[in-house]
Amino acid sequence: MHRDHEHTMKSMVLAAVMVCAVAAFFPSPAAAVGTLAGTSITNQATVTYQDASSNSFSSVSNTTTVTVLPVYSVAITAPADQSAPSNTTAYYAYTLTNTGNASNTFNLSALSAPPGWAVALYADDGAGGGVANDGVHQAGETTVIASIAALPADNTYRFFMAVTIPAGTANGTTDVTTLSVAGTGDAGAGDDTSDAVTTTAQAPALTLAKDVRNVTSGGAFGAAANAAPTQILEYRVTVTNGGPVAASSVVLSDPINVNTGFVVGSAVFNLGTSGLTAGTAQYSNDAGATWAYVPASGGCAAPAGADYCVTNIRWTTTGSMASGGTTFNSLFQVRVK
Repeated sequence: MHRDHEHTMKSMVLAAVMVCAVAAFFPSPAAAVGTLAGTSITNQATVTYQDASSNSFSSVSNTTTVTVLPVYSVAITAPADQSAPSNTTAYYAYTLTNTGNASNTFNLSALSAPPGWAVALYADDGAGGGVANDGVHQAGETTVIASIAALPADNTYRFFMAVTIPAGTANGTTDVTTLSVAGTGDAGAGDDTSDAVTTTAQAPALTLAKDVRNVTSGGAFGAAANAAPTQILEYRVTVTNGGPVAASSVVLSDPINVNTGFVVGSAVFNLGTSGLTAGTAQYSNDAGATWAYVPASGGCAAPAGADYCVTNIRWTTTGSMASGGTTFNSLFQVRVK
C-alpha cells in the first residue's frame, strides 16, 4: 500500500513538471485590452413582491445598453543589438501585437541614422521554402512591407527589419536604426510605438609595424639604424589583424629607396600565426606599374649580389588571415649605395 501511494505521488509530481515545461515552451498570447470593441452590454432589473393575500407578482425594468468603445494600443518586441561583417545584412526579428480591443492597421517605417545604411522591412512569411513566423530570416523571405492591415485584437504579426552594412565599412563603425509603428485607430499616440537597434560593423583591422637593422655591423631590429655606404640593411614588416573577422586577398608592398639596392634572394615571408597558406614575392622595376621583373645580380650596374633595377617589392598571399591578433612578417635586404 505504501509503495502504491509513493508511486502515485511520483507520477503526480512528474505530470506537474511536464505541464510546467509545456507551458514554458508555448508562451501565452498577450491579452487584449478588455472586452472587444462593439460589444453590447445589456442589463434588466427585476422586482418580485406579494399582496396581502400572498399572491406573487414581478416586474421587469427597461433594458439598458452599453456599447464598448474601442481602445487602441500596440506592443512590439525588442531584439538584441547585432554585430555583422561589412557588406552583409543584419536581420532583426520583430513581433507586433495588437493589444487593443479592436482591429487596427499599423503603418511601419524604419530610419537609419548616420552613416545612413540601407534598411528594409520584410514579412516573416516563409516564402522560398522557409518556415513562416519562425523569427529566422530565410533567403526567400523578400516580401517588402510598409503596413499591417486590419490586424484583429490580440493577434500578432511577425516581420524583419534588415540593416545592410556597406562594403568597406571600418571595423567598429555603428549605426542606429529606429523602427516606428503608427496605428491608424487612435488620433493620438495610444497605438504608436518604436524601437531602436544598434548594428556594429565587423571588419579586418590590419596594422603594420616596420623596423630595420644593420646586418653588416650586427645590429638589432629597431625603428632606426645607422649605416655606411656598401653596408647591408634588413627591413622587417610585421602585419597584425586585430579585427574580429578574417582578412583575405592580403597584399603587402614596399618601395626600395633610391639610395639602396635590393639584395638578390633576400626576400623572406614568414606565415607566423596568420593562418595564410603562402606569401609570394613579386618585383617591379618601374615604380609598381608592372610586377614581372626578375631580380638579377649586377642589375643596373649594381655590384655582385645586388640589383639596382628593383624599385618595389610586394608579397601576394593566399588563404585568409585569421582574426584575433594573428601576425605574419616579411623581410628583405638592401645594400646602401
